[in-house]
Amino acid sequence: MSQKPRKFQRVSMACDLCNRRSIKCSQSEDPLGRCQNCVDFDVPCTFDRPVKRRGVKAGTEASGRDPLSVRAPVDDTIPTATATASGGKASGFSTSHISHRASISADPWSTFNHGWSAGEGDDDNGLLRNPWKAFALTCDRQIRSLVKAYFEIVYPIFPLFHMPSFIEQVNSKQHLCNQGLFASTMAACSLVAGRARDGALYSNRWDREQLIDPPSETFFVAARDSIPRDLVAAKGIHYMRACAILAIASIQNGQIKDMQKYSGLYHTLTSMDGLYDEKLWPEDLSPIEKEERRRLFWSIYTFDIYSTIVWGGVIRYREAHSLVRYPSELDDEFITDRGYGVPTVSPGPNSLLTGKVTVVSRQPTPWLRGWNFTTDLYRILEHIVDGNRRRFSPANGTTQVWSLFNSSSISEPAVMDQVLAMYSALPSQFRETPPTTGDMSKDLFGFQAANIQATLQLLRMVLLSTEEIGVERKCDVAGALLSVFSNVPIEYLKAISSPLLHHLGGIGYILGSVMEGSLSQVSYMRARTLLLEMADLLQRLEMGLHRASGAGERLRSQVERIDGYMRSSLLLDLNSSNNVTQVIDTNPELSVTSAYAQGIAAVAASPGAGLDQMSQFQLPPELLSDWPWPLDSHNSEGFMPLAFE
Repeated sequence: MSQKPRKFQRVSMACDLCNRRSIKCSQSEDPLGRCQNCVDFDVPCTFDRPVKRRGVKAGTEASGRDPLSVRAPVDDTIPTATATASGGKASGFSTSHISHRASISADPWSTFNHGWSAGEGDDDNGLLRNPWKAFALTCDRQIRSLVKAYFEIVYPIFPLFHMPSFIEQVNSKQHLCNQGLFASTMAACSLVAGRARDGALYSNRWDREQLIDPPSETFFVAARDSIPRDLVAAKGIHYMRACAILAIASIQNGQIKDMQKYSGLYHTLTSMDGLYDEKLWPEDLSPIEKEERRRLFWSIYTFDIYSTIVWGGVIRYREAHSLVRYPSELDDEFITDRGYGVPTVSPGPNSLLTGKVTVVSRQPTPWLRGWNFTTDLYRILEHIVDGNRRRFSPANGTTQVWSLFNSSSISEPAVMDQVLAMYSALPSQFRETPPTTGDMSKDLFGFQAANIQATLQLLRMVLLSTEEIGVERKCDVAGALLSVFSNVPIEYLKAISSPLLHHLGGIGYILGSVMEGSLSQVSYMRARTLLLEMADLLQRLEMGLHRASGAGERLRSQVERIDGYMRSSLLLDLNSSNNVTQVIDTNPELSVTSAYAQGIAAVAASPGAGLDQMSQFQLPPELLSDWPWPLDSHNSEGFMPLAFE
């Protein structure tokens, strides 16, 4: 006889988390005895707050009501949304049974009581609207802060909003009466909250604890639930932008399947809307709307190339199919609904001509010039990826047609010479990465310089991934790449956050190919030094990450395992050399680096000891079984498989 499922009893008192958020506290089957919401948040379920007596206080009327306060409507019908991290572990956030209670002035509810604006994707899931709008009202202060923080830590790389107008829209609560704007606002809050939780804040103007409570997952689900299920109804830039930001936020939160999902939704909406061709855009767009569309298109173009390199797949939109201009190289303050302004001309250095002082005036360098240059680099990357695909295209029974188009092979020196010439022509602000100042007008240039450097290194790694180069050359390249990243202030790297870790995966792949090949003790020592430098950089970047992969720690552990193997091999191989064993035996505390150096010197000095014959070896495959990056070139599709395993 089948056993009836156990019926959960009503919780007599809500736990601290549910009480603080005014949400329904439901039992779960968690072995630790936590409620369902604490399980979803993966936090302890505590009852540490003081217990207050229930009932109406003496001397007050039971039916009394404060006319100046309003209680948000309760709706327990929001479906559960649980994301799953890699490896099958539940790591998402459940919004089931949310009942938001807020005691605020009655004025803001004038927008709450109205429906979404017409034509903004009304769908049949209207029961989701009021609870999420109530949630937005209760978190209004946090949302405003998150929106402002967006322009400090996300906007320099993804300038998807026009700063003055978006801040004004949120301050005036326009997102509460426009479903598409609400979706993109919640998505932006999710991304910023995730990066703030992961240590991306570098100025002291933000209270980190305020920005991460409620957490990123809450805003993520709010944005997700605001996108119509019928995508035909999801019209306009807001929904496209919401899907794009959710894809970026998915990387931040370690949900790569969700990244693919929302990236696909974005590309579906852009095809339906015609974002890829300015001739298909509405004729009545304002300058702000045009610039936001251009920034959105090229931002996610670069994101698409990046995700293809890191996780494989196809490039959805190619530059040859895109008829969209680059964003205008103007700061947001000079772009209005009425038109474009002209930046103030700054005086240049004085020059003496025929005894007279001549003042040379010059326009200030716009930060978007560096941003557009990064887009140039990704356009070059698109063609390199195509060339790699053609070179490593498997024999699948189809006729090869590439030879019809006389495509020449791509060489790393030829491409890099041209790219570095373009880079050298940039203004100096984009070739230097000074420390962060907290002044956005200055830090915007630092972000561009850091992003340009990261993209240059990614381009170089993808170029080298298809060339047969020796161990010394690979170590030279890996060392140069690590040197570049190590010289960039850590604040910029942590603000770029999780996506940058996958950039660094290319260096790990290069060094991994060194370790699985034929080595000498000298080449191993060089690769070992680079691996430890990389492990240190990874650990610095992963410090505080909510979804840290632990690649730095795993890399350091693997080096220790190989060191153990090398110690034993060194003693066996060089046992016939009298000097080496004496050095190691008499110095038990000798570091492995010193042992290798002295051991090699001893062998070289020994009569008849051929260093070339004794130094070549290959590590057993099992020592590389836990490498943080895949080393199987057959699965790389001709790319650098940069993602962590």
